[in-house]
Formats: sequence, structure tokens, C-alpha cells
Amino acid sequence: MPPWTRVCAWASYNRSVRKRERIPDWLTASRVLIALAILALIPFGPRALNAVAGLLLLGWTTDMVDGRLARRFEKGPSWLGEHDFQIDMVMVLASAIFLTATGLVPAEVGLPYICGALLISLYTLRFRDFLKFKSVTMLLAFPWVFTPFILALFYAPAAAYAGLIWMILALLFDWRRFLGVVGDFLAGARAYFRR
Repeated sequence: MPPWTRVCAWASYNRSVRKRERIPDWLTASRVLIALAILALIPFGPRALNAVAGLLLLGWTTDMVDGRLARRFEKGPSWLGEHDFQIDMVMVLASAIFLTATGLVPAEVGLPYICGALLISLYTLRFRDFLKFKSVTMLLAFPWVFTPFILALFYAPAAAYAGLIWMILALLFDWRRFLGVVGDFLAGARAYFRR
């Protein structure tokens, strides 16, 4: 094989590897677009709950897949990868805003909770300890993760059942990840109370 052919083959392989390594970041970034799409559904009111639930399931699926692909491709850390949790929380926040803005959650409950949760979560950043921030933010976001699917039981039952099936499958396929998330939460909680 002539040297120039080897160089071309190496360059082509290198380009395909670099493209492949970007896939996890694209999946992570897609959750920002999903959050924007959820907010864009506010004018459609409660009848858009089905679509919001579908977008959330898509977002949580990309969250499961991006980390697996990053490990499989032996991808080094990137800015998006390091901010995966914050991007997840942006999607949860968009969902909470949708539920409150459309009246599915009363404004007198939703607005103070959202504002208070944001302030408390941002306050924990002053400790400069990511596990503390993550633990507190997860605790505050927890109700909003499940609320769309609980409300869907009354307004869009198909979305509620899809969410339940998704959750069961996610636990079956990725039990270790679930244990890791719970472990992070508990470690952050211990660190927070030790301060």
C-alpha cells in the first residue's frame, strides 16, 4: 500500500472517530432543545401534556444513552459532559414551568416552589462542592420529575402508562446507573450535613 493511501485511510478513520465521539455531546445538548420545545408547548395548554411527557421520555432516554456511549467510545470529558446534570435539571425546570404556566399545577403552589428551589439550589453552589449541590438539587427536583406522569393519569393516561413502562425498562436495563444516582444523592446529603 503506497504511503499516501495509508495517510488518507488514517485521516478518514480519524475523522470518523472524532464524529463518533461527538455523539454523546449531541445527545446531552439535545436535552436543551427538548427543554425549549417543552416551553414552546405552553400556549397549547394542558392538552399538550401528552407531547411534554413524550419529550421528557425522549430526554431521559438520551440521558441514559449519552453516558454509555461516552464510556464505550472512551471519550474524554467535555464541557457538555461535565454539565450533564445541570442540563438534566434545565429539562426538569422547563417541565415544571410548563405545568405551572398551563394551570396543571396551581400557580400559588408551583411558582413559590420553583423560585424557592432555584434559590436553595443556587445557594448550595457557595459550598463549591458538586455533590452537595447535586444532592440538594435532586431532592428539590424529585417531585417535578414524576408530576407530569402523575397528572397524565388524569389528563393523558397513555402518557402515564408509557412513563411507567419506560421506568420499568430503564431499571431493568440500567439498574447499576440507578444505584449510582442514589449513591450520589446519599453521598451529597452526608457531605451537606457534615459541613
